[in-house]
Amino acid sequence: MARFAAQMWRRPNMRNLMTMIVIAAGLSLVAAATASAAPANGQAIAKASDRASYVTDVAGGCGAGWHRDRFGHCVP
Repeated sequence: MARFAAQMWRRPNMRNLMTMIVIAAGLSLVAAATASAAPANGQAIAKASDRASYVTDVAGGCGAGWHRDRFGHCVP
């Protein structure tokens, strides 16, 4: 009898859980659809990108936080 009562208690909880999962998935799809990666003022950003450089200066060619030792190897 206790097993039957436990199963009856679990069913509504599982139904509620599945309902909440479906609602959360739907809300996340709506939120993703309304999000936009387009800039508010595209002309200003296009003008700024003309002056931007795609070259990153790195000291000694070793990377951020590293430098060359007396033998020419990159060390932290």
